[in-house]
Amino acid sequence: MEIGTKEGWREYVDAIYDRPVPVTVDELREMSFGERAMYKDARARYAQAGAFVKTPQYNTVRRATRERITANKFRQVGKLGVILSGAPGQGKTTTLLQIGKEHELRRRQTSHPAAAKGNIPVVYVAVPAQCTAKALMGEFARFLGLPAHPRRTYGELMDTVANALRRCSTELILIDDVHHLDLRYRQNIEASDMLKQLSERCGGTFVYAGIDVEETGLLSGTREGQIRKRFEVHTAEPYRILDDEERSDWGDLLLAIEDSLCLLKQQKGAILAAALDLHRLSNGEIGVLKDMLQIAAIRAIEDGVEELDIGEFPRKVAQLQKRAAAQLVG
Repeated sequence: MEIGTKEGWREYVDAIYDRPVPVTVDELREMSFGERAMYKDARARYAQAGAFVKTPQYNTVRRATRERITANKFRQVGKLGVILSGAPGQGKTTTLLQIGKEHELRRRQTSHPAAAKGNIPVVYVAVPAQCTAKALMGEFARFLGLPAHPRRTYGELMDTVANALRRCSTELILIDDVHHLDLRYRQNIEASDMLKQLSERCGGTFVYAGIDVEETGLLSGTREGQIRKRFEVHTAEPYRILDDEERSDWGDLLLAIEDSLCLLKQQKGAILAAALDLHRLSNGEIGVLKDMLQIAAIRAIEDGVEELDIGEFPRKVAQLQKRAAAQLVG
């Protein structure tokens, strides 16, 4: 699925992954080989793509985005936006995509004019590495399905894209991998300036996501004042478990992921017994945690045990500690 085009984005928004109907272990055994394989794939698909975990971070960024979409409807200049920054593995892209998906579905469900036939309420663009302003404009043209002839000037592309975004009533523009706009390089400065210019001309709300955006120069130097005044910056950080509230948030995350795995013999809440070990193994990073648990669930399904091996996680912690101790001695 190529979400960098309007057709791919629409496919992503339209995709529905229903939770597989629970069956008993005996009912699973009675299935044919093909039926079991299909049921296994359905559970893996649901865990990967159908069960989005609405973390406190997600709720905060979603609210900030909605507020700015509303405010920008009445602003002629100085459009407001949101920046989501952080280290890899903190769920930034997942958050960005889900915010866009929910916005478009909400517009459809309420028969909003932005979702009328022919309109494109949400646009998603990933910034290519070593990006020029014209190349980035070409990514917008590609999403919108506009002709981007090589001989077209930057100004012509800007006019074409900005006019198309207005005609299509685009309200939300998602810019991923914005860390590629490292302003130590002149071509990236031009691309950054292009986004600002496009924001003023198209009327939509821009949401940026990238790795350690603060280190790119986008939020420093002469641009810092403009960007920080107009964009609310949110930093995606690993989960901490230093107090009761943080431990509660971590437990809620574990329970949500546990539920998404659809293991037939997994007792609800059993995962909490390994909460501390899972935090040590993942360093509180949601991406690492989800990958670890989904692989463990696939193993449990393949082996037929249909529940997580809770004892596996403290053993892994002990192995890590032993390895770390050996490195210190060495």
